[in-house]
Amino acid sequence: MANINQRFATRLAVVLLGMVASTSANAQNVALLLFDGETGKDFAGCLNCNKYDATSICNRYGDYGSRYSDKSIWNRYGDFGSRYSNKSPWSRYGDGLKIVDANGGYYGKFTLASFGQSKLPIVQAIVEAYEKNDDLSELRDALCDN
Repeated sequence: MANINQRFATRLAVVLLGMVASTSANAQNVALLLFDGETGKDFAGCLNCNKYDATSICNRYGDYGSRYSDKSIWNRYGDFGSRYSNKSPWSRYGDGLKIVDANGGYYGKFTLASFGQSKLPIVQAIVEAYEKNDDLSELRDALCDN
């Protein structure tokens, strides 16, 4: 029963995420790009791009959306997906990922750490859903299949 409640909570959070995201940066047609939080040099994908975009974290066949790619936030064993990596948004103690747009506008960090965490509704919703269920496969499916 608890697993069903977790799945429901994750799906609900992602549905809300989709509604909120459409009224924030998506409505402005601003691609939110992810880079490592320490140097800002290593690209980790596009947070809100169409799931068919090659750089989207939702493109399950692309480098940034596949749970098998070392460049993906969905790969628990890669730098961007491990809860033990400084570059991962799933680490409470690392730098996480910087969120910027193509013009260099800064939107905070995608991280579980409270310091510097982005106030973007899309990030807040993902973090909240992760806190309820840290299964990256389920989270990606719920986020990206809407």
